Amino acid sequence: MTSSKASGIEKKLSLPDPYGQGFEHAEDPLEHTKQQWKILEQRRLIIGRLSRKPSLMWWRSLNGFFLSLFAFISLLEPSLIESTGGWIFFLLIPVVVAVAPSVIAGEAAWQAMQARISLREQGGVEAGKRHALRAQPGMDRILESLRDQRRNNLMASVLSGVTFALLVLASAFESDSLAWNLALLVAMTGGVAQTFHSVFSYDFVRQQGDPFPSLVFHAPTHHPTQLGSVLGDLLVAHLDPDLSLEWEAWRLQFKKSLIPGHISKQALERLLYILHLHMEEEISADMALEELRAFLLPDRIEKLLLGEENRFNWRNLQRLIAHARGWQPGAFLLLDRLQYDLLSGAPPLLRAEWRMDVALDETCYAGSGNLFIALNNQTFKERHVRVEVLTPNGEPESRDHRFELSPCPPPRQAVNLSHPSEDDALDWIPRYLERGVVLWISVAWPKEFTGPADVQVILRSDDGIVLESQVVRTQIIRSGGSQSKIRTRNLEQARRKGELPLPKFSV
Repeated sequence: MTSSKASGIEKKLSLPDPYGQGFEHAEDPLEHTKQQWKILEQRRLIIGRLSRKPSLMWWRSLNGFFLSLFAFISLLEPSLIESTGGWIFFLLIPVVVAVAPSVIAGEAAWQAMQARISLREQGGVEAGKRHALRAQPGMDRILESLRDQRRNNLMASVLSGVTFALLVLASAFESDSLAWNLALLVAMTGGVAQTFHSVFSYDFVRQQGDPFPSLVFHAPTHHPTQLGSVLGDLLVAHLDPDLSLEWEAWRLQFKKSLIPGHISKQALERLLYILHLHMEEEISADMALEELRAFLLPDRIEKLLLGEENRFNWRNLQRLIAHARGWQPGAFLLLDRLQYDLLSGAPPLLRAEWRMDVALDETCYAGSGNLFIALNNQTFKERHVRVEVLTPNGEPESRDHRFELSPCPPPRQAVNLSHPSEDDALDWIPRYLERGVVLWISVAWPKEFTGPADVQVILRSDDGIVLESQVVRTQIIRSGGSQSKIRTRNLEQARRKGELPLPKFSV
């Protein structure tokens, strides 16, 4: 009796849930955004890769010409469009095949980018770390490029749709009437316009479905004047803001994978240079793996570089190296010369107290270019020097840089590219780059200046004594169209390197 009264009192005292039934199972908005981004990213990759297939791109370029040709033949032979009848609606199929993949891929890319920015701002990517991705330098250019994709897709859809609608409209009019002729003439014009538009927007379609969605849209507007390392700093300078954050996370994993006693910056430079040589087919995959085992823990190599799901695996790193080379081929010219000097045992390398190498773009498009200077102190003690850059008729007209250079004595004789027991070029090149100084200087000329131009680089001691001087020549061109085409082609080749399968090893 007492227990029944107590249960009755408990029922009276129990209050209803103010949040309603099932509130404790409400969906986390951050998790919802993350799932939405994964769906959009998967759609972007699948449809984007489909839209850039050669057959579909070929048909996208010819679809307008096909519709225009159909309208032209109908003008000459009115019986053609009359005999087609209702079958003309089947022309919608090739129109959809030509336009739909790029439209879907472009919309998925835009929505995936918005979801990614939202995730970064909410801290949903890296354990609560929030980043204002939209405010990062270069992000505005990336977003504008994605908008350009959408505009191009909209224009292609409008031109295709209007041309198809006019063909259908012409089939409803009496042949040889004014409306009939006008509809076919405008359809011909729309088809030709669509063909030209497809040619001009060809590169935008080819950039869809990229595993690194913002990389090809990013232009490095800011870069350090002094590079701590050629490959490492160049690679980072050409990463988009979102990828730069992922790179920093990967750098932490790389440091944990090093054999104790190795310098992180020098080891990273060596890793990138080994992958660069393998990409250029100067060393085999087995030789590259053997070199990596000299400074990376054996059980970490596979987790770090050989996993298909890894963001920065073997092939993706090679793609990023090739991407940086597509932007700055002059910097890689310094690497090639250094390798040649070490392998040949050139007297200027073995006997001189200083090694200064200079590279400038052969052609400076739009009146601007990039000057790279590599400097090494080949004595046995630290030295202070000044580097003076003179740009007659250009900017900066004169610039001075003062450095304290660590000693970097050269090898006594020519070295091998790879050797199992002795110091080889793969040991010497990262050492030279880490102990030396590499300058990256932007040079420019006024709008009215065209033709050949010289840039002089002078190496002086603290007392002002000239130690070495070099003059490099370039050609100044005001138009930048050729450079954009060359760079786009180089970046496309870099992407193909990242799409190759991971190397297979014999051991």
